[in-house]
Amino acid sequence: MSKKQIKKLVFIGIGLIILLITGIIYSVLFNEGRFVNKMDLSEYIFSVKDIPMLMIGALIAFYVIYLTIIVFKASMMKKNIRKKYTRKVPPYFGIFGIFGFLGFMGFWTYDKWGIIYPFIFFVFFGLFGLFFEGKLSNTLEDELYQENKRKAEVKAYRTGFVLLFVVIWLVGMGMLSQNIEWCAIFMLISISLIYGLVLFLSSYLLYRYEKEE
Repeated sequence: MSKKQIKKLVFIGIGLIILLITGIIYSVLFNEGRFVNKMDLSEYIFSVKDIPMLMIGALIAFYVIYLTIIVFKASMMKKNIRKKYTRKVPPYFGIFGIFGFLGFMGFWTYDKWGIIYPFIFFVFFGLFGLFFEGKLSNTLEDELYQENKRKAEVKAYRTGFVLLFVVIWLVGMGMLSQNIEWCAIFMLISISLIYGLVLFLSSYLLYRYEKEE
């Protein structure tokens, strides 16, 4: 809850207290002390003179409800605004990037059975980025971290799009056009490597920006 909100609530509360005191004085002097002295509400009969005290009571009730809602919202926001930290990843998890070398099996499977899907394993080269993510484990995700993360992702995606454009341009210019199968292999390998590179760069560049290296 901001200081401005607190001041507003305090001023409203003071105003209601002044109104309540005024209403009590009015009721004692001009309305036989109704709603001030003890009353049996089961036998209550409305009187025009009761309107000031009823209005003041309604305003106080609305104020209490409003105050309850504000305090509840403030407590919920306080619970939600907790310091966030990056996930804990051991740097040695970066070794899983070696699975990217399984992509070279595609040349063997293609030659043996005409199967090209193992080339997708080149994507796993991106797991080398876990090494740099591990070095940033349990780092506070403050505004500077978020800004560096966005900057790293933008640069990584930009690099990926540029490389993808080059690949598409080469294919469009007729590279390997005489052999559709080799063209498909070239596209699959290129896209897999580019995707892995983007994953790696996102972690690597974030590490560099955070450590200012």
